[in-house]
Amino acid sequence: MVGSAGGVAAVESAASTSGHAANAAALAKLYAASSHGLDVIPFPGTVAAPPGTPIDFPALSPAQIASVKAVGSRSGVHAGSLSGQGAGGTEFAPAKPFSPGEHVTVTATLRSVAAGAASGAPGSKQLDFSFTVARPASDLTQATANLSPAARLQLSPDKLGMTASGLALSHASSKTTHSFVTQPKFKPPTIDMVGHDSDSSAGSIYLDAQNTGQNAAYMLDKRTDLLWYHPTSGPGHGKGPAAFNVRTQTYKGSPYLTYWEGHLIFPPGNGDGVGVMLNEHYVRKHRITAGAGYQNDGVDLHEFRIAKDGTAFVTVYAPVRYNLSSVGGPSNGTVMDCIAQQIRISDNHVLWEWDSLSHVPISRSYLPYNGEPYDYFHMNSIQELSNGHVIISGRHTWAVYSVNKKSGKIDWTMGGKKSTFWRDSGSHFYWQHDAEMHSNGKLSVFDNATDGGTANEKQSRAIQIHLNFSTDHATLVRADLHSPKVLAPSMGENQLLNNKNVFVGWGAAPTFSEFNSSGKQLWKAWFKSPVDSYRGYRFGNFVGKPLGKPAIAVRSSSKSGQVKVYESYNGSTQVAKWRLLAGSSSKSLHQVATKSWQSFESHFQVAKANYFEVQALGSNGKVLAHGTSPVVKG
Repeated sequence: MVGSAGGVAAVESAASTSGHAANAAALAKLYAASSHGLDVIPFPGTVAAPPGTPIDFPALSPAQIASVKAVGSRSGVHAGSLSGQGAGGTEFAPAKPFSPGEHVTVTATLRSVAAGAASGAPGSKQLDFSFTVARPASDLTQATANLSPAARLQLSPDKLGMTASGLALSHASSKTTHSFVTQPKFKPPTIDMVGHDSDSSAGSIYLDAQNTGQNAAYMLDKRTDLLWYHPTSGPGHGKGPAAFNVRTQTYKGSPYLTYWEGHLIFPPGNGDGVGVMLNEHYVRKHRITAGAGYQNDGVDLHEFRIAKDGTAFVTVYAPVRYNLSSVGGPSNGTVMDCIAQQIRISDNHVLWEWDSLSHVPISRSYLPYNGEPYDYFHMNSIQELSNGHVIISGRHTWAVYSVNKKSGKIDWTMGGKKSTFWRDSGSHFYWQHDAEMHSNGKLSVFDNATDGGTANEKQSRAIQIHLNFSTDHATLVRADLHSPKVLAPSMGENQLLNNKNVFVGWGAAPTFSEFNSSGKQLWKAWFKSPVDSYRGYRFGNFVGKPLGKPAIAVRSSSKSGQVKVYESYNGSTQVAKWRLLAGSSSKSLHQVATKSWQSFESHFQVAKANYFEVQALGSNGKVLAHGTSPVVKG
């Protein structure tokens, strides 16, 4: 914390009231000044467009474009077709890919001066721009290309440097994973908890399971009892693909459970996969894939965020050939270009993209070159603001960037070697994750403070910084610190809840905790090393209604004449009570006992019977839809 609780409140108040009007005016002026440039993609001057890139005109309809001529310095003139993008904009799709490494010039002839003005060329009926095509690197993909699909899926986060930092907490038990009678294939992580979660409004906790031997997405209640567990592979199919970034998000007015699913690439530590969207019945409704020339690279694991307009922002990591001599590498080395893509969920069409190499020099990185594919930027979060600008976090440049969506230019940089803000001592961060802008100029960041080597600070922090756009000053407003101290070499998230509490997933630390509005740590929960979770979230908008039936199993009891009847209902968030029925035949069952829901799996100890059945009851006392188990023999 910074000062006392009262001090924190005072700083927040000053940041959000007296300077708000000036801050907003300064920010509007800054964005207006930075918007100059053509509204086309690839952005003019792009240095690493994929060979398969289309050419987009976001501000124009097909009827406003008379012709498009694209000429590659090696491949010559490219024929192509124009098509509308549904909600607006036009795409020119070349009939064949461009040649790696060539320079492409584009001339678009427009039908009116107004079309030129809309695209950032006032007074003109022609758009002229150029970009360079990347030379895709094959050495990175070859690292996993020769592995079988099963072997690729076994690449686990601990091979990515995502290992625990030796968190000094007393463990209540030594088991790494749970086991269940009704779900014998499940291996969810064991979690210990200290403190009381009095937060009744924040909702369920969403996590992913890493280093457990079973990749999975899962949900907990506020006591950290399991509600839903989803291994990414069915019984007998091995470990399954990795799952990262589990949370709920809203799409077309309905909550969806979302996560990234795919395989990990090491080095440098990124992913090749898809975004997954499940509805309230846990049915997979949408599968988000990378596009616009990046299909083979896949969606990366670090971000999958649904915007208010129903599009998805994802990260893509593309290995390309690049001159690395400025960082002590070869002139023909391999660098990871980090791409932010905005994708229309309904058809996976790419509407917008931005890449790091074209806007942030590799010399801005703090990561030493070590001979491996150079992950100089390491994009790990994307957020679109209401004004259309995009906030991007570059972990290895220690910086957060505001990108003008129309021009691709960087409006401001917070942190790193070329920060546009003067920063007080507390607002510095290192190797960060999860940067997000909030109202009144507040920026929240998870400050890892280390990459697993020498620590830049004594502990990781969940911080909030006020950015004053009138004076270009950055001031630390609040820092939430885990007790006891932890250092998270990777991963992590800092979530500001609606009730002004802060929920923090400490990544590879490996723990998660919640702080109240005054900065007091209310509770902490942790995994057994080496288990961890990429991010942790709390949301209260998802009601799980599985289409499957409750699971039931009967086991013998040490008490004569009795048995134990176990029950669970994976994914149901509505079970208030369990009702047990028994009988001499499957057709003559009657109620023998009831009990309140207490945890993922519980059991009744009752007299022996020939047949048993359990029913899941809602808070109204009625049996839930699909809430009756199969009848089993006693």
